[in-house]
Amino acid sequence: MSKLTKTIPYVVVALAVYVFYAFAYGATLQYGEQYQLFQSTADYFARLLARPGGLTMYAGRFLTQFFIIPLVGAIIVSLLATGIFACVNRLLKSSIYGCQLAFLVALLSACVLLDKQSLLNGLICIAFGCFILLLISQINRNKILTVLLPPIILITYWIAGGIPAAFVVGYVLCNCITAKKDKSLLISSLASVLIVVVAPFVARQLFGVQLNATRTFLGADYSRYVVNLPNLSIVIGCVIALLPVTNILLNSNVLQRFERPSQRISKSAVMVWVIAVSIVSAVFLKNVDFDANRNCAIEYNVRTQNWKKAIELADNKQQTDAITMSYINLALAKANRLGDKMFSYKQIGPSGLMPDFETDSDVSMALSEIYYHLGFINFAERFAFEAAKANPDYQESVQAVKRLAETNIIKENYPLARKYLAMLENTMFYAKWAKKARRAIDSDRTAENADRARLRAFQNTDDYFYAEKEKDMMLAKILIANPNNRTAFEYLMAYYLLNKDLEHFMQSADMGGKFYGGMYPKSFREAAIFHLRMTNPEAVKDFGTADRLMLDQFYEFGKIYNANHHDSRLAKQFGDTYWFYLFNE
Repeated sequence: MSKLTKTIPYVVVALAVYVFYAFAYGATLQYGEQYQLFQSTADYFARLLARPGGLTMYAGRFLTQFFIIPLVGAIIVSLLATGIFACVNRLLKSSIYGCQLAFLVALLSACVLLDKQSLLNGLICIAFGCFILLLISQINRNKILTVLLPPIILITYWIAGGIPAAFVVGYVLCNCITAKKDKSLLISSLASVLIVVVAPFVARQLFGVQLNATRTFLGADYSRYVVNLPNLSIVIGCVIALLPVTNILLNSNVLQRFERPSQRISKSAVMVWVIAVSIVSAVFLKNVDFDANRNCAIEYNVRTQNWKKAIELADNKQQTDAITMSYINLALAKANRLGDKMFSYKQIGPSGLMPDFETDSDVSMALSEIYYHLGFINFAERFAFEAAKANPDYQESVQAVKRLAETNIIKENYPLARKYLAMLENTMFYAKWAKKARRAIDSDRTAENADRARLRAFQNTDDYFYAEKEKDMMLAKILIANPNNRTAFEYLMAYYLLNKDLEHFMQSADMGGKFYGGMYPKSFREAAIFHLRMTNPEAVKDFGTADRLMLDQFYEFGKIYNANHHDSRLAKQFGDTYWFYLFNE
């Protein structure tokens, strides 16, 4: 086989993983970067090194920083997957089906990151374990391996945790049984198994590791929800551990029984390729979530104030998730399109405008984002703090810390702002922003930033509590204190519409004259036409040409609706109107 032919599988694996994560799933990588705060300090490194799997976690968090740029993040994931492929392929170099098995392990490993809550640590642990296996395979003398295996397993456990240590010793044990190695290596393998079982308990007792039994065994965290077992990573570990057995089975006569000798290798190889691709495809389809990736992209673009891009992404598919819907509505409001376009999306009620609070980092961060742009700086700070402390894997969130710094700058609470800026100054991608903000504080030039100046002016100095069920009251208060706050006015009007409270909507509508002149947004006019037609039919005689055309549309809607509530024409012709929402939601 030529060198070019041998290189093709490596190129296929590398390109497949890179293209997918760079161009189809990059927002999921960005999501992971936003919910950690890697700091290049000795204390940060020491805290992680003091626990099993800590070195892998440090490497994972360091590399996750680069996920802020999906094209770079995809390179990292691709290199790790290709490295796993190279290790397993080299490990099985004498096997007819080594390439297929390496392909299976590598692409299953790449699937680990399909869940947005998964951490890069899991992929690094698998890659590290495969590398250790490759090193062990280079020890040709069984006596040397017998002596070295237990300390290698112990080191592997402390660096990367229990899963790689378990599948490394499992592979060696299976190899001893299938290849009929000498008894001393078998005994050493069994001793290494005992090390994997006992090491977590020893770590807790001797080194004071403050983790439960499961996390002490796993070492590195594989998911933000640290209580969840990394099922896919465990399956991959089992596949690697059983490679010697699988290799023996595949090279037996089972696949070749009904073939002529000249056809055996080619047909069997194709069959194994089909099996490998089928398994990878099944796992991929079970775990991939393009809707979640799109939601991550919308969230990222709202957070970076790329309102146009967020709206374009939202236009591709209707959303039913309250958090994502709230980001879409915020993007519409900041682009001055909320009143015109909000019912072009399937609204889910007031919770899709301002979600109800839950002890969840995603919900808290969404609320912080919304209240920040509305001018509720105290609430934005509160929910950013909640988001920072509600991360299920106990990490700080870089976006939450940045928001805490920003809110305290606006409030002119500079000592606390400096505390958060100091944290950001130890990061790679936020240090520049933090240093610029610190210079603005030190030179008393924070008001030169237009957004800070505007939000500082919008702050409400009156004392009142956050009222979960009375968000309209809070919006009315900040609007009365700051009548020029267009975003707050549109949110108040939208809240009334989504709550189907047309009485209060009509009472507050006149406040929008300064923003719209004589032409209010589409959904506001639709609501007003319905309310006036139901309460004061004579008032419609004074409508101008544009409103008369809308009134005719309303009559047509009413005619179809009264004839058949479920007529398909309602959604087709009036699905983007307030009337459709009013009568169908």
